[in-house]
Amino acid sequence: MSGEARCSRVRIIRTRDVAVLLIISMTFGLAQSALASSKMLGAFGPEGNRMREQLWLVPSGDPGTSLRATVFRPHDAVPQRRKLVVINHGTDEATREAVSLPVYYWLSRWFIDRGYVVIIPQRRGHGATGGDLVESVGTCETADHYSSGETAADDIASTIDFMTRQDFVSSRDVVVVGISTGAWASLALASRNLPTVGSIVNFAGGRGGHAYGRANAICNFDGLRAASYLYGKSARHPSIWLYAENDSYFGPEVARALAAEWRRAGGKVEMHIFPPLEKDGHTIVDDGANWNLWGAVLQEFLDRHRIDRETETASRDEALSGDSTR
Repeated sequence: MSGEARCSRVRIIRTRDVAVLLIISMTFGLAQSALASSKMLGAFGPEGNRMREQLWLVPSGDPGTSLRATVFRPHDAVPQRRKLVVINHGTDEATREAVSLPVYYWLSRWFIDRGYVVIIPQRRGHGATGGDLVESVGTCETADHYSSGETAADDIASTIDFMTRQDFVSSRDVVVVGISTGAWASLALASRNLPTVGSIVNFAGGRGGHAYGRANAICNFDGLRAASYLYGKSARHPSIWLYAENDSYFGPEVARALAAEWRRAGGKVEMHIFPPLEKDGHTIVDDGANWNLWGAVLQEFLDRHRIDRETETASRDEALSGDSTR
């Protein structure tokens, strides 16, 4: 072998060695980053006076991204495992990057008054969590509502998995609540039949509303109906759907059409369409006065579908050592 050939071969071997070392280094770096991220999850800062309000970081559907979340808890004299409610927010394309952490005070308070722990995760692409809006797939004409819902549901599933391992949260009978696109994501989650989930609450749910700024116009409505059928085909959790007659995003005709597809596929729907609100019916959870509208039917639904009616008392034997975060 000539000297030139030997030098060429040495250069190839060295190049390969460098490439291998770079791959190992990158893999180790990613692993270290993921480990560091996992250690940073949980509660941040003190609890506030308002329903023990606290900032939390929880996992998302992307291992490299954490979600910012608001947690509310009842004031307990004795530590208890409480049922978990996950409230999933809607999306305003014009303001999604600037919005603060969602609170939904009146809706959260309704559940806190009934003894639940509430978490409101801010999904990827919104506000303090930031990043790309990965749950929006396609243009208005080609909107892929099925994939969009599935991506958003990944964030909800990760939140549930993390929170049900906390020592103040029951590991079953989670109530998944959504508003608007958050309700659509909750319906997508329902199709997975997670064993920790007990029921689904859909407030004014859908995707693609106000197409091109027009009331009662839906982006790819046929695709939305088809996705509702696909979700309903495997969803077996009981669900309650709550809408108002004057919802300008997803009015009664839209709501009934989506529910019809869900039922046709085998899913369970309890539908309620309430009289017009003073404001746009899409704001159905934004006012405490609306408790009188939907509170009684929601309470009856939850009582009927609860796995058990007793609050679990936390004990050292039940607590998951090393996994919980207060």
